[in-house]
Amino acid sequence: MRLRSVLLRWLLVPLITLWAIGFRIHYVRTLALANEAYDRTLLGSALAMAEQVSVRDGRLGVDMPDAALEMLESQAQDRIFYRVGCLDPPSAVNGYDDLPAPPPASGTVDGQPVFFDASYRGELVRMVALRRPLYDTPLCRQLLVQVGETLGARQALSRRVLLDAGSLQLTLVAMAALLITLGVHRGLLPLRRIRDEIRARGQGDLTPIRLEGVPREVAPLIEAINLHTDRKRRLNEAHRQFIADASHQLKTPLAVLKAQAAQALVQQDVRAMRGIVQEIHDSTDATSRMVHQLLALARSDPAATATQDLVEPVDLVDLARAVCFDLLTPALARGIELGFDGETPATTPGQPLLLRELVANLVDNAIRYTPAGGEVAVTVRRDNAGHACIEVLDNGPGIAPTEREAVFERFHRLHGSGADGCGLGLAIVRQIAERHGAQIELGDPPEGHGLRVSVRFPR
Repeated sequence: MRLRSVLLRWLLVPLITLWAIGFRIHYVRTLALANEAYDRTLLGSALAMAEQVSVRDGRLGVDMPDAALEMLESQAQDRIFYRVGCLDPPSAVNGYDDLPAPPPASGTVDGQPVFFDASYRGELVRMVALRRPLYDTPLCRQLLVQVGETLGARQALSRRVLLDAGSLQLTLVAMAALLITLGVHRGLLPLRRIRDEIRARGQGDLTPIRLEGVPREVAPLIEAINLHTDRKRRLNEAHRQFIADASHQLKTPLAVLKAQAAQALVQQDVRAMRGIVQEIHDSTDATSRMVHQLLALARSDPAATATQDLVEPVDLVDLARAVCFDLLTPALARGIELGFDGETPATTPGQPLLLRELVANLVDNAIRYTPAGGEVAVTVRRDNAGHACIEVLDNGPGIAPTEREAVFERFHRLHGSGADGCGLGLAIVRQIAERHGAQIELGDPPEGHGLRVSVRFPR
């Protein structure tokens, strides 16, 4: 369906409909005025005849005036019929004796004309009836004058009105249709300009479409297209970033694995080989964790998600408790006491998978950077303003205030920490927090040294 066809249809069809209605109204009103003029001529003839009625020698007589009949002459050669006679008692004085009488329901009144249509001698006739009282003779107390004419002149006039008015108005409608077509064509030129501009772009060109010269009604559509294009651009950037991060971070571990495997192949001593295989096992775990974090980082990036996952109420207490239970084994393996406190109910709308990733990264970081024999505490609560909060405290080396902003960058690692990792944990936490409208803060524990990480969710 073409926009031009839709616009022309909605503009021309109502225009033609309005023309037909207007032409019908104009035609009916013009004929009414013409009939009124012809009726006045009929009435004038009837009045002229009534004025010529006289009483002579006790009998009624009519001197038929030539002017009365000349008034009814027309180029259509209409036939004229008239009758002058008594109404009471009924009798004819002059004219056609068998002219149709006025309809009984018309109720003629003295001096008031009555117009009616009738059929006479096989033709349609327009007639007027006029009643006058007579006081000079007892032979006729009521005088009735009737004048009629055929409808040739009226029909000729109606055809002339139909042709003249119809041709003029059709010409105007045709000109209006031409102007509307040209206007629609002119109005759609900006859309053609946009089409040509987009066609001329390269495959990777996702710059916004210019709004200069775009009609105001089309601007919201262009803005929506620009918004979609921006989302696509950010999605492509996220994909490129993920590929760059993966290729950069996986290159070294894969090279290490290959070197360790090659070293194991040349070993003859089983004990030495087992030691190298254990190193391969540890390297594989580290590489697997790195891949998992890279995927989590890509999944938590809003720009990398073509369609947003459904948001649902998430019980932060149950979620944090489950994460602590899953990480209890690695914590005990490092001799770290992992505690949990979540007696206050705390629920927030969000995506359960991402929120679980957030809590898991915070607790895992705390376990990795806390020395053996240390403590890690996870707390879920509500603050004084009613915000749901998750806090993770440890008594590890902590983070200097000058470096607390930098640790949220990708692949940033603290110098001298001695912990294994790729520097993606807090970057993942920040992206997930921003996606849920939450605020993350690094601070010092209330007592002793270490680090306190707080995530506060909106109400």
